[in-house]
Amino acid sequence: MKLGDFIVISTEARNRAAARWKEIVEKDFDLYYTPGINSPSPEMRTATAMEYAAYQLGQINHKLDRIIAALESTS
Repeated sequence: MKLGDFIVISTEARNRAAARWKEIVEKDFDLYYTPGINSPSPEMRTATAMEYAAYQLGQINHKLDRIIAALESTS
């Protein structure tokens, strides 16, 4: 495979991956890993932490939008 090649996956596989990702980011972030048992690379831990943070910030943004809309409707 060379750069620019596309990997084609089924819709079912994509949906399973999306569901797994959502499951990971919706639960509390686990900073305490056990070396040798569940020790992903530092790059993978960093990427996972950044995805988790981005998802949580998005959730906060959605909630703030609803609060602002509610406050504006009462004014």
